[in-house]
Amino acid sequence: MWRRTPADPAARAARIVTIAATVLFTLVICRLRPWNLFADAGFSNDFYDEQARSLLRLRLSVRPEVPGPEGFLIDGRTYLYYGPLLALARLPFALFGLVFPDVFAGRLTRLSMIIGFVVLCTGSYHLVETARRWAAPKWSTTGWTGGATGGASDGASSWRVGGFVAAIAASPALYLAGWVSVYHETELWAAAFATWALVGIIGMHADPSRRSAVLAAACIAAAILTRAPVGIGIATGAGIVALTMWRRERTNATNATIVIGACIAGFATHVAVNFAKFGSALDLPAERQLLSINVPERAAWFAGNHGSFFSLRFLPTTVVHYLRPDTVRFERLVPFIRYGPLATDRGSYPMEAITPAASLTTTATLVLAAGLLGAAALLARRAWIPLALVVGGAVAAVPTFTIGFVANRYLVDMLPMLMLPAAFAFATISVRTEGRARVRRVGQIVVIVLVVWGTWSNVALALWTQNLKEPGFTEMRYRIDDVLFGNPAPSLIVHDPLVPVARDGVVALALGAEAVGTAAVACQGVYIAEQGRWVPLERTEGARSLSGTVLPVDGTDVPIVGGESWSLVVGANGGRLVFALSDGDRVIEGEPIDWEGGPVHATVVADPVANEFFVQVDGTLGLFSFTAPTEPMLPFGDFIVAEGNPAGDSLCRRLQARL
Repeated sequence: MWRRTPADPAARAARIVTIAATVLFTLVICRLRPWNLFADAGFSNDFYDEQARSLLRLRLSVRPEVPGPEGFLIDGRTYLYYGPLLALARLPFALFGLVFPDVFAGRLTRLSMIIGFVVLCTGSYHLVETARRWAAPKWSTTGWTGGATGGASDGASSWRVGGFVAAIAASPALYLAGWVSVYHETELWAAAFATWALVGIIGMHADPSRRSAVLAAACIAAAILTRAPVGIGIATGAGIVALTMWRRERTNATNATIVIGACIAGFATHVAVNFAKFGSALDLPAERQLLSINVPERAAWFAGNHGSFFSLRFLPTTVVHYLRPDTVRFERLVPFIRYGPLATDRGSYPMEAITPAASLTTTATLVLAAGLLGAAALLARRAWIPLALVVGGAVAAVPTFTIGFVANRYLVDMLPMLMLPAAFAFATISVRTEGRARVRRVGQIVVIVLVVWGTWSNVALALWTQNLKEPGFTEMRYRIDDVLFGNPAPSLIVHDPLVPVARDGVVALALGAEAVGTAAVACQGVYIAEQGRWVPLERTEGARSLSGTVLPVDGTDVPIVGGESWSLVVGANGGRLVFALSDGDRVIEGEPIDWEGGPVHATVVADPVANEFFVQVDGTLGLFSFTAPTEPMLPFGDFIVAEGNPAGDSLCRRLQARL
C-alpha cells in the first residue's frame, strides 16, 4: 500500500484515507498541539515503560508507586496484568533509563497509539484486498477490478477499498484518541495485530506462501501477548483453519504447522507469564488488586462473583447495551453529540462499574452493517474458512461481553469479528440489475454518509472523554452556543443539594448569599456532572477557595480559616507543619510537611458540592478529607488572603448571566 504504485488507484485511495484519518487521530490525541506529542501523559502511561525497566533487570514485578491502585500485590511484590509485548518494544528506550532514569517514562504512549492506528488502517487495506483475492477464483466478483470476471472500472475498486479503510478508520478505533492511556493503547494494538493475523490466514489460503504463514503466526502471537482475550480468540479461528488445511491441503501443511505452532507458543508464553506473576494459568486474583484491598465495596463485589472479573450473568446488560441504537444524543453544545443513557443493569448480579458507552449500532454503523451483509454472503456461499475466522473473532469478543464493566473502549474488542465479513462485503457484493449504476451511486452515498457519521460521532465522544473536566472546554462550548443560539444556555442549572446529580455533562452553578455591596447573587463555583458526582471546574476565590499567606509559630497552633462550628489550624514543631481540621466532634490531621521557617503560601478549599476539603502549601498537599463543612469559610487574622480575580472575569459569572 505504501509503495509507489501510480497504476493502483485502490492503494492510492487507501493511502489518502489513512493519511487523512491519521492526521485527525493525531490532532485529537495531542489536543490540537502536535508539539506535545512527547509530553508526559500522566497516570498509566508509564506502565509499559515500567515493565520494560523491570524486564531489563530480569524481573516481572514493578515498583509499587507506578501502578498505584492498579497493581496486584502478590507475596509482597507488585505486578501489572498487561501483556509483555508492548513492554518489550520499549526495551531500547529503557536502556537510556540506565543513564537517565525514567527519561522516556510516560512519554511514548501517544506515538505508540498513532503508529498502531496507521498499522490498523494499513492492515484494513490488505484485508479487503486479500478477501478479494481469496474470493476471485471461487465467486463471481463483478464490480471489482481484476476480479474473476473483470470488466470493472478503477473507480469501483477505489471506492470499495477506500470505503472499507474509511469504515475502519471511522470506527471506535478513532475514539481511542480521546484518552491517552495504557488501556486505549492496548486495545488499539490488539485490534491491529488481529487484523494482520486475519490478513495472513486468508492470504495463506488464497495464495499459499511461507510469507503469509509467518505473518499470521507472528501477529497471532503478538495479539496474545498484547491483549490475551483478543489474541486467543483469533488463535482459535486460525487454529481451526490451519488444522483443516493441514489435513486437506498437504501442499500447505508446513504453513499450517507454522500457524498452529504460533498459536500454541503464544498461548503457552501467556500462561507461563501469568503463572509466574499470579500463580494461575489464566485467572487474575482480583482480590489482590490494591484497588480491591483498599475499597471494601469492590472487594465485596469480587467475593460475590467468585473472585472473578467475568460472569455469564452480565450478558443481558452488555449485549443489550452494546447493540442498542440509542446510546448517543444530539445537543446544542459543540461537538453536538454526547453519550446517551447509561447501560441498564439487567443481570442477576450487579455490574461493578457502568461508565458512559456508545454501541456498535451507533458508532460502528458502517462496519456493523457491512459485517452482517458479509456474514450472510459467507453463509450463503458456505465459505467455511472465513466463517471459522469470524467465529474466532466472536470468541475474542466473549470476555468483553462477560466482564462486569461497561466502557466505550471495549467496542474495539468487537471489531475483529466484524472486520473480516465486512471486508468480504466490500470486496465481493455487487448488484445484478439493469439499474446497477444508480444503485451503486446510492451505495456510495450511503457509505460516505456513514463514514462522516462514524467520524463525527467517534471524534465527538473522544473530545467528550478527553475534555469533560477541562474548564476551557466548557467555556469554549458555551461561548460558541451564545454566538449561535443565545440565551438561555442548555444543560445549565443552579445546584441544589437536595436534587440528585444530573446526567453527565450538565453544568451546575453554586450560588450563595448576596455579594457584599452588590445586589447580585454571589457565584461560588462551577461544576459538571460526571458519573453521579459533581466535578469542580472553577471555585470562586473567597467562597469555595481561599489563597494567601500564613506565618506559622513554632510550638503554637495558629488558626487559619473557619466557620461557626469548624476551624482549621496549623501547628509548627521542629521544622514540620501539621494542619488539623476540627469539625464538630471530629478532628482530622494531615501528614506533616517540612518547614524551613518563615511565612508559607497556602490554599484552602472547602467544597461541600464536590465533597472535598484540602489544604495545599506551596503545591504540597497538607490535608485532605472527602467531606467538607457546609458553612461559609472565613479567614482568621493570621491568614493574609491574596486578592482574587474580578468576579466579572470568571467563568462562573459568565454562565450565571446565561441562566
